[in-house]
Amino acid sequence: MENKFEDIQKLWQAQQPVEFDLASLLADMKKTEGKQRREVITLSIITPLTIGFLFWSMPWRESQGIAISLYLIAFAMIAVLILTVQSKLKKNNSAERFSNSAYLTEQIAKLKNRYTIAGKYMYGYTVLLLLALNISYYILLEPLAPWERISIHLALTGSVAGLMHWQIRRKIKKYDRELKPLIEKMERMLEEGIAQSR
Repeated sequence: MENKFEDIQKLWQAQQPVEFDLASLLADMKKTEGKQRREVITLSIITPLTIGFLFWSMPWRESQGIAISLYLIAFAMIAVLILTVQSKLKKNNSAERFSNSAYLTEQIAKLKNRYTIAGKYMYGYTVLLLLALNISYYILLEPLAPWERISIHLALTGSVAGLMHWQIRRKIKKYDRELKPLIEKMERMLEEGIAQSR
């Protein structure tokens, strides 16, 4: 009898809902949506302006190598913009949506995609950027002595790679502070909802 009572008690405890501060979660989601919206707007303005400026200022019609380097930069920048837009959270207006497991799953996936962009695709962007810059500098620095060109290439590659790595690590730390708690809260809500539906 005592064992039966303990089993019932354990079952009851397992079915107790996890308490969430839904108001705080909604506020955090709204703040994240606002930051992502500003980021998308900024990238949407900067990307075409940068690409346009590069094609306007660089002699790409006179050199196939420079043209290739500019196309690589344009491709990399547009790819990052598209990935950022795709990982933007859907606008959230009410607490009712948090009872929808499909909505929660989608929002979690979008937030996790931010990590993928920062930790994976931004390094790919860096490689393309370095390749494009070195192609351009190889052509533009042709009048210089070989040791000067090599020195400039190494300095450029090292400084850009170091700066990009620092920016990526900084972005991931920021996501750890801002996005990771949101992901964990929504994952617990999702697990709780699935457990209650069984």
